[in-house]
Amino acid sequence: MPTQCPRDGEARSDRGMNTLKMSTWLLAALLAVGAHFSASSLVPLDQTAQRTFGGLLRWTWPWAYGDRGVLGTITPPSGLPGSGLLLALPGAAAFALAALAVLGWWVPFTWWRLLAGAGAVLQLVLMVLFLAPTKVLPIAFDVLILYLLWSRSATPLVR
Repeated sequence: MPTQCPRDGEARSDRGMNTLKMSTWLLAALLAVGAHFSASSLVPLDQTAQRTFGGLLRWTWPWAYGDRGVLGTITPPSGLPGSGLLLALPGAAAFALAALAVLGWWVPFTWWRLLAGAGAVLQLVLMVLFLAPTKVLPIAFDVLILYLLWSRSATPLVR
């Protein structure tokens, strides 16, 4: 029997559907991680920081000086090439706004899927254009977010 969701107005039927009821805070945290992956391009790691925690920081902070891609090279004086910023900044903003929408703060709840999808697509394009081993985790993250959105497998719990 379809039920009416009080937050987004979509009729849902849980019978026959494998839906993942996620904690609102967990989903917001996942979306914040997506914002981090894009926004970290504004502060690339230098050589010393790349060795922090035995080199593990490099895998969670995917941007570093010397990264090369189709759009250019990240250098200390210039940072990420301007065309890369056109993907990184809106991607980070979309993920951050999606997290706020999930939490019901300042952004309508019904926008969260659109914002999360836009952030994931922008970030995925950016990571592919600068493809390197340290971009695998953000790419996998974006694919997971897009899968959850398109399959409608993720449904935030209504408070």
